[in-house]
Amino acid sequence: VPENYDRKYHGYSRMRIALARSYNIPAVRALEMAGVGNVIRTVHKLGITTLDQGLGYYGLALTLGGGEVKMLDMVYAFSVFANDGNMAGSPIPEETQRPGYRTLDPVPVLRVENSKGEVLWKYDVATTVPIVDPRLAYIITNFLSDNSARWAAFGSPNVLELDRPAAVKTGTTNDYKDNWTVGYTPQVAI
Repeated sequence: VPENYDRKYHGYSRMRIALARSYNIPAVRALEMAGVGNVIRTVHKLGITTLDQGLGYYGLALTLGGGEVKMLDMVYAFSVFANDGNMAGSPIPEETQRPGYRTLDPVPVLRVENSKGEVLWKYDVATTVPIVDPRLAYIITNFLSDNSARWAAFGSPNVLELDRPAAVKTGTTNDYKDNWTVGYTPQVAI
């Protein structure tokens, strides 16, 4: 039975509020409305390389962490929103691409220097691929960077507030053992 992290039911709420405060029940309802298969296909395009047990394997608990996702994949997926809906990275060779999954990989090393600071190797040009409509990326970023929408859940001020706008999404396991925060600005995703 899905419940919110604070074990309280908050009634109907706007998606902006539900995302900012990490309410689980609206997320489950949104997944139900969109369809688990549609969501999995979308997250594969966004960069998630797991969740590949077959579309019938996952249920509505997927939105509550009911599937294993790699941290690098999660950050890479959120970077698409930071880049106005575009994925940036290094092309995956066509013969190793999986149909329906991302066609680019993140670039973990941008430059190699020697002890004198001389550049030995540099990654110059990222390939970009449009993944999400820029208007949708804007809305998601606007929702996730709304500090005042988070205040009821996280207080004010809180550690999610930076000296500039930052989009943030948190997640917590059922037993409160694991907590994730994924966030981004236009310059960085972490």
